[in-house]
Amino acid sequence: MYRAMIVDDEQWVVKNLLDSVDWARYGFTVVGTETQSPKALQLMQELNPDVAFVDIRMPEISGLELIKKCNEMQLDTLFIVVSGFAEFSYVQKCMNLGALGYCLKPIEEEEIVPLLKKAKDKLDDRLAKDTPSVMEWIMDDKQEGRERIAKLLVNAGLEPAGGLRVVVSLDAEQFGAMLKPYCFLRLSSGNGKSVYIAQESGPTPLLQQLAQYGGTYRGIGISGLFHEPAAIRDAIEDAEMAAFQYFIAGKPTVYQSGASKGFADFKQLSSALQKHDMSELTALYDQYLEWFRTGAYQIKHAFFLYNTVMTTIIQSQNSESDKLSKYLLVDYERLIERYQDAAELIQDLKRMSGAYLGGMYREGQFRSDSFVAVIDYVNSHYHQNISLQMLADEFYMNRNYISQLFIKHVSQSFTDYLAELRVRHACELLKNSNLPIHRVGERVGYQDAYYFSKIFKKIIGKTPREYRTGA
Repeated sequence: MYRAMIVDDEQWVVKNLLDSVDWARYGFTVVGTETQSPKALQLMQELNPDVAFVDIRMPEISGLELIKKCNEMQLDTLFIVVSGFAEFSYVQKCMNLGALGYCLKPIEEEEIVPLLKKAKDKLDDRLAKDTPSVMEWIMDDKQEGRERIAKLLVNAGLEPAGGLRVVVSLDAEQFGAMLKPYCFLRLSSGNGKSVYIAQESGPTPLLQQLAQYGGTYRGIGISGLFHEPAAIRDAIEDAEMAAFQYFIAGKPTVYQSGASKGFADFKQLSSALQKHDMSELTALYDQYLEWFRTGAYQIKHAFFLYNTVMTTIIQSQNSESDKLSKYLLVDYERLIERYQDAAELIQDLKRMSGAYLGGMYREGQFRSDSFVAVIDYVNSHYHQNISLQMLADEFYMNRNYISQLFIKHVSQSFTDYLAELRVRHACELLKNSNLPIHRVGERVGYQDAYYFSKIFKKIIGKTPREYRTGA
């Protein structure tokens, strides 16, 4: 619901407006009324309503002056002017100040409904355009951003004190409909991933509600319960990790974040690699796969497992530390880009370990002609929705083979190479254009503004906004 306010010095006009329309039907709730304009100005500062109906002719502060003062205070309110027949010159002045429209006294429903629809369309459009910025505020974690987020939650009817959860959906069909019984706010959506904040106060627990839609999504992750807006960023990370549980289960999964096991069970792995004990390694990998299949472990454990193997193998070859970083994965998205599920990961780790113990794992010295064609294609199409599978289809190669070509010839995984390429182009756009940050992300291939900011910060060390401002 958007919030509306009515300001008129005649009480009968206020009542007329309240009674003449079903406000909720058109997406509004009246949060305040006032007949004295000085008090109205103070109340508007406190409430910052989305839309205000203001009488032009009022004592002390006219409607025209009230709009001017609200504009000076940079309120986001849309104004609709209430006037009589003899005040059209005032109406024109109000329209010049940005008023959305006007209605004549006495007010009839057929007159006010088109204005409410127009206001809602404008507010919906504003919210849609503003949504990427919300994710930027969350990523930046500055005081101004926290205040804006707190206001956004209030506007959406969400009450942190009552308990909120972040929900992340991957390739869900009509996910908003699944959340319909709950009060919720969409934060971002793109490339098949949507991020929502929902009030945990529906007829059934969120986990139970979403689990009934089996087969209409790839993965859904639900964060733990939180009660402060400042906890949103961590909750997004928890929900994202939970959404990737489908990678572990090998099937569509709804998963709620909670307490999880540590990494102690993986300590034997490095020792077995260093001892060159392939029989022990095979037994360990089989055990890990069984743990994953039973749901005892999450994607963070698969992530840890991959990086542990790569660290041990590369360090054993006395490679420079900066070269090691190019082999490691930096987030869960890179892992699922490379492998279909945990079983495929385990199979590849067995293969790499066997090659390493047999003395066959070495960094490549020369580029093959086929890889030149692949790398040229990536350099030209980095801004598109490009993946290992798409390259495999384009060049009639095995997906894992292309992955190994990147490791061999550029000492980077495909996803790391693509990310650095995109971020380099993003840096140029941030320096040399005035494009909004979420549009910069879209230009270089990231439809998800939050993910773009996260990747940018991991590579550059600053958020896109900090990089642009030189902070």
